[in-house]
Amino acid sequence: MFQFLRSNASITFFLLVGMWTIATFAFVQADISPLGWELKNYLLGQKLNEGFRMYQDIRDNSGPLSAGFFQLIEFLNFPISWNAYWATGIILFQAIVFQRTINRYELMGPLGNMPFFIYTLFLHISLDFWVPSAALIGLTFLILAWREIIKQQSTLQVDDRVFLIGLFIGAAGLCYPTYYLFIFWGFLSLLFYSGINIRQMLLVIVGFLIVNGITALLYTYNGNFSYLIEVFQKSAFVFHTPAWVDIQRIASTYVMAILLGFYGLWTVIQRPKIKSNGQKAQQTNFIWVFISFFAAFTLPANNSHNYLFILPAMAYFTLNLFFLLKRYWIQELILFAILGSVWFSWQSEWNNSSYNRVQAGKLPIRNERLMVLGPQIDEYQNNQMAGPFVNWELSNDVFSELNTYRTVVKLQRYLEMDTPTYIYDPAGNFPRMRYYLPYLQDTYVEVQKHLYKRKN
Repeated sequence: MFQFLRSNASITFFLLVGMWTIATFAFVQADISPLGWELKNYLLGQKLNEGFRMYQDIRDNSGPLSAGFFQLIEFLNFPISWNAYWATGIILFQAIVFQRTINRYELMGPLGNMPFFIYTLFLHISLDFWVPSAALIGLTFLILAWREIIKQQSTLQVDDRVFLIGLFIGAAGLCYPTYYLFIFWGFLSLLFYSGINIRQMLLVIVGFLIVNGITALLYTYNGNFSYLIEVFQKSAFVFHTPAWVDIQRIASTYVMAILLGFYGLWTVIQRPKIKSNGQKAQQTNFIWVFISFFAAFTLPANNSHNYLFILPAMAYFTLNLFFLLKRYWIQELILFAILGSVWFSWQSEWNNSSYNRVQAGKLPIRNERLMVLGPQIDEYQNNQMAGPFVNWELSNDVFSELNTYRTVVKLQRYLEMDTPTYIYDPAGNFPRMRYYLPYLQDTYVEVQKHLYKRKN
């Protein structure tokens, strides 16, 4: 199998693409329940298309560009079950950039389509990665920035294309705010391993600022830039340590990739017989890992897919094993070990498919306009969502500020803009809403515990 993947033949590449396409089709046909955050992203796009404003009305920590992606998918009326196609398409594009960069700048010996295969396999090690998350979308821009950095390191004189590095990292941050930290990776990689000068460093900064500046101007024009800053201050720009239970669960997903990656790094340290470009790339990817360690403490939630930015560097280091270890049986053994680990991970998550996935709704209503004042997003599977409360973890701050005029006016506007037929209130917030909005006393009647229906 190693010899097959090592081939440069186009037929090998198309067979690999076809294999992933068939696997994705089979996954879609399995009709597995969507993940909780997958349904949340779908509802986010839906509410944006209904006229609610990001961050001002919808308090969610998705970046502006990733929110725009979810909005576009919903606008085009693609079903949520097609998410696996978008995720695989994004990963295949990243893998193509990854492979062509390695081959073009001769970062390793001839490996044919092996870089493409290893990257695609690593980015599919969990069923959670078969969904286009903000982290996955933003990773595309980081891979493009990585390609530009490698290009600049491969020449004796850096050119003005360094502007694109700042631009790509800025765009990555607009998809997934944690990626803003990778601007330090860009600076360190260029400063240590290229002939960059001060003017070109300023170009990187300009590229980084211009994409964020344009976004800031657009949000300022729409009157919700301050809300963007407020949301990010409460979520994306907060350092926190994951709980031990979360660390164990996440480690079970990434352990294979991390062990192989560091084994590959150790192998290249022991046998430093690589070209200058390859040495710079190894060091650049090590800085990537270093920045990733700090980025892991700024994530909006401790879900497996939020940590996938570590995988490109691990995939690159793992390729050292196929380049430097000369015995074919060892290479074949490593390859089958990777395949076995991925298959085991899929089976484990499939057998525990209830974890993090949307469960059947408990309310006895169907196809009704429903507002849920709580985290029970499951109820929107069989009903139409009313109101902007997509991310309850951030939205529930509204109900702690009900004694302010601004909040009361905002809630009244939500109800007038998107009036629900039913309100489900498991957290007990609706009685307080009726106190500050007295007309709700005569508008909604409790039909069962925590469930209120609008009078005809």
